[in-house]
Amino acid sequence: TVLSAIGNIRDTSSSHERTTVLEVMGRNCGDIALYAGDAEVIMTGWGHPMMDSKSLENTSIKLIAHTGGSVADYVSQDVYEAGIKVISGNNLFAESVAEGTVGYMMLALRKMVDYVHDTREGNWRSEACAPTEGLLDQTVGLVGMGAITKQLIPMLKPFRVKLMLYSGYPIDPEYLAQNNAEQASLEEIFSTCKIVSIHSALNERTKGMIGKEHFDLLQDGAVLINTARGAIIREDEMIEALQEKRFMAVLDVYAKEPPEVDSPLRTLENVYCMPHMGGPTNDRAP
Repeated sequence: TVLSAIGNIRDTSSSHERTTVLEVMGRNCGDIALYAGDAEVIMTGWGHPMMDSKSLENTSIKLIAHTGGSVADYVSQDVYEAGIKVISGNNLFAESVAEGTVGYMMLALRKMVDYVHDTREGNWRSEACAPTEGLLDQTVGLVGMGAITKQLIPMLKPFRVKLMLYSGYPIDPEYLAQNNAEQASLEEIFSTCKIVSIHSALNERTKGMIGKEHFDLLQDGAVLINTARGAIIREDEMIEALQEKRFMAVLDVYAKEPPEVDSPLRTLENVYCMPHMGGPTNDRAP
């Protein structure tokens, strides 16, 4: 393989190997040499302990290959500064999450789940499921300007949507013009957009960033989508807002996964819960 050409590989990406690593190291990696041996490449997966330059200093590691998407929870900044290369499946995952997000938008707007259930019960075009809407010509707010959003924007172009983009940093005006988009605040997005889709990374700045003050701004019939991380939203406040049944939500992530069996999110008719399936489908999984 390409990785084997670099050197010896220590693969910790499987669930069995990850359990072994956690038994040896705990959640903080400590001295990776205890399990890396003479490896020059370490393969990681979800749940691997955080690695920093100190934990790697007694190893021969030249490359960290993460089989998931973002490495933010697994590799600290000083690893890069130490000259160790880091690669991941971020682009693959971002493309699939973007594709899934388009599906979630249409799923909610067209009330597909409701109509499927209604038809299975012997009904036909029940008025209880209406009204439906399309994605064409809608105003869509995207929160976060990472890899997923950058994959999602061109996927939305055929639908002629007007985009409002939130980022903690200035967005290139030329990029905005090319994509029929404008940079906006969270308040502007929540008060203006039919669809609000969350794609921010989870960090100290974004944890609990979205709450009641934003849900109160949503127009009746709006659609909230979260494929990012559950902790970005203050979930209790979201549940209270959803119980008013003014807007819909398609949730792929939760504050706790899986959510409690008795969580109101599982039974609210205006909430479509997905079990964290927004990433690569089976045919595209690495």
